[in-house]
Amino acid sequence: MRFKTDILTEYLCMAPFALAFERSIEANLYRSLKLEKPILDLGCGEGLFAHIVFDEKIDTGIDPNSRELIRARELGAYAELIQCNGDSIPRPDSSYKTVISNSVLEHIPDLSPVFKEIFRILDPGGYLFFTVPTQLFEQFSAVSRILRYLGSTSLALRYERSYNRFWRQTNCFPPDLWRKTVESHGFEVVEIFTYDPKNICTLNDILVPFSLFSYMIKIITNRWILFPSLRRIWVSWLAPSISKMLNGADRSPDGGLVFISARKKV
Repeated sequence: MRFKTDILTEYLCMAPFALAFERSIEANLYRSLKLEKPILDLGCGEGLFAHIVFDEKIDTGIDPNSRELIRARELGAYAELIQCNGDSIPRPDSSYKTVISNSVLEHIPDLSPVFKEIFRILDPGGYLFFTVPTQLFEQFSAVSRILRYLGSTSLALRYERSYNRFWRQTNCFPPDLWRKTVESHGFEVVEIFTYDPKNICTLNDILVPFSLFSYMIKIITNRWILFPSLRRIWVSWLAPSISKMLNGADRSPDGGLVFISARKKV
């Protein structure tokens, strides 16, 4: 699988900064992987990640949101797009060599049927690569850090629960629990590590309110940025500095997110 260059600049042109920072970090994770085709993207959403990161089309993208799939078709990063849930993928057994899922599984309350379905559609020896938050993700939010600094742990915990409800996150597990969950469904965990250090997570959280205008644009037009080419004029000046700031964020002890590489046992 070939990858595009200057991913950070492209993301800054097409998405709010908070989203661009996190996704460009994750793009670096995928660069080091051997993604064997055919590939399925579980929870592909609007297809922006695949459009910006990969220089070839992903074989299949699935998502339950029909509006997101409209945008994904416009971006043209997938050979086919299917509207379905992750626990009922209309493809035969062993259809794919690789399944990727980027910041999706934390939003699915019942993970077991999804992992069983991934196991079913993967070829024996095939790989599942996915990213999800850890339990530290909500603790690294700006408000939570302030409350914990002031010694208000109970208030911080209440805020973190509301934070996860707001983002519709039901599965923010420690890495060890993610490992156990994956292994209990017949996979062998090949690699697991955290990324996105505390300060970067907090910065992204602080930047979220500044994404409100882009969010409104997304509701109206189904895209984050109306004129990426105009945005490129000024973000291209910022990109080198941002790249330096994010350097090394793709591997961080006690990071707010976790990357997992798992193989379907033969």
